[in-house]
Amino acid sequence: MRLKGFICGIFSIVLSYSVSAVDFFAPTVVDVRSAGMGGSYLCDFKQPFVMVNNPSGMMFSGKQVFLPSLAFDLGLPPSVSGMMFDMIKDFKNTDFMNSLVDILKKSNGIYVDGDIMLPLAYSRVAKNWGIGVYNNVFIRADLPSVSSMSAMAGADLFLIGGFSCPIINEGIHKVSLGLTAEALSRFGIFHQGTVTGITSIDFSQLPASLTLGLGFDIGATYMVWDFLSVSAVWKDFYMNWDRDLGPISSMAFTEEDEWKKALQSGDLTLGLGVQVPTGVLKKVLNSFAVYVDYANFTKLFDKEKAAFLPHPLLNLSVGMEAIIFKTIALRFGMIGPYLSAGFGLDIGAFHMSLALYGKEKGLDPGSSPQAHGAFSLAFYY
Repeated sequence: MRLKGFICGIFSIVLSYSVSAVDFFAPTVVDVRSAGMGGSYLCDFKQPFVMVNNPSGMMFSGKQVFLPSLAFDLGLPPSVSGMMFDMIKDFKNTDFMNSLVDILKKSNGIYVDGDIMLPLAYSRVAKNWGIGVYNNVFIRADLPSVSSMSAMAGADLFLIGGFSCPIINEGIHKVSLGLTAEALSRFGIFHQGTVTGITSIDFSQLPASLTLGLGFDIGATYMVWDFLSVSAVWKDFYMNWDRDLGPISSMAFTEEDEWKKALQSGDLTLGLGVQVPTGVLKKVLNSFAVYVDYANFTKLFDKEKAAFLPHPLLNLSVGMEAIIFKTIALRFGMIGPYLSAGFGLDIGAFHMSLALYGKEKGLDPGSSPQAHGAFSLAFYY
């Protein structure tokens, strides 16, 4: 009876929310290693963010401890990235506003997508249990033309905990189920206006908001012969509460401002991983892995919203990683039609990673491509 009452209570809470299509993006981590392979994969159990990507993967990951680290990821349209970097490099001698206007006139707009993971981060996975905390800052800026721009900047404090439960763990077959719960606190500031008005922005009067979120991921993984794995994870089921705080200079909670609540239903991601035997090359090529993921699987069958959803190709990612001499990592992959490449240097608990990859911000391949560069100095074992 208690279980039945608990389940009914959860359903009553969920039904009180509106299913939202607002611009809420679930929290994540800046995972440069995975970016070099085309994304984070459900069946990649060798990385410290396994609990974030696939809760059922904790059964196969062994002990993973992530220590305070630093990572950043910046994306710009490839057509303007060179011009933007030249402008920044010669910032003192550049008329910033005229240069920005000139870039916009020569392009189809600029979308800036930046994330930094700060050292306030720690996680531990052991004995099928995991817990972690991550702190990211971000900026999203859309400048489609000289007369229009919108921007958001903020910081996330992201808490996560979960477990995986072995269902079968005998012989060549292994099956696990997993669940994670995630709590988010996000502070953000916003701006909308014209590009030429950037220089006259009064930052103290920018509107601020607070977002609180509670989310869940649930997943299942099947492994056979310790080298072939398949996974299914329902990701990013989120209930979130938003509240306006007013201008930065006079932020406050008032009785007139109510919490706006919404529900993000998430979707199903499917994954495949193969640990390729290296045979006689084992002493040089220590490991070679290939991964395939397909995100937002159920949306393939939502014909009513098909015109407003990303092209099915953009949900597909394929990647590989080769470890040489137990120190050097070479990574390649694809996110939809865009290539990715990465390099890693692993010395004990120290891991340096570089990644270059393409990403689509629009709904169709080629409509709004982004070129990303990412770098991290991470400590985990």
